[in-house]
Amino acid sequence: MRRLILIYILFYSFFSAFLVAQNNTISQEKNIFEVLRKTDTLGSGTVKVFQDKRIEKLIVDKKTQSNSTVVSNGYRVQVFSSNTQRTAKTEAFKIEKNLREIFPEHAVYVSYTSPFWKVRIGDFKTLHEAQVFRVEVIEAFPGFKSETYAVKDIVNL
Repeated sequence: MRRLILIYILFYSFFSAFLVAQNNTISQEKNIFEVLRKTDTLGSGTVKVFQDKRIEKLIVDKKTQSNSTVVSNGYRVQVFSSNTQRTAKTEAFKIEKNLREIFPEHAVYVSYTSPFWKVRIGDFKTLHEAQVFRVEVIEAFPGFKSETYAVKDIVNL
């Protein structure tokens, strides 16, 4: 019985130390790509990853990015809404392109909630901010006057 307990203690302590060593090794590295590039210390194995450098950049940038975007209740300006099956999608993306050209500083959102295609622009905290911007949109696109209004939405601030 003593041998069994002794074997269990040795087995447990060995694998506990191994797991701690593994965690320390990975946490010291900046990202998974650096871990894969390192030569195996037990042998001479290496991993070669053939991929576009932009993939690594996306993952590293996403990790290092601070969470500056806050999602909360707010308002957007809805410019277009249609349920015409044949033309609504094409019109929505055409309007999105035009809005991005005229208002590059504002985010444009195209959404489809069956059966409606909608185009909304901006992320505003208050209804007043959205209504002021609505006037700017109408000045830039007078043809959308009857369809353009401020709507309550979940926004990125």
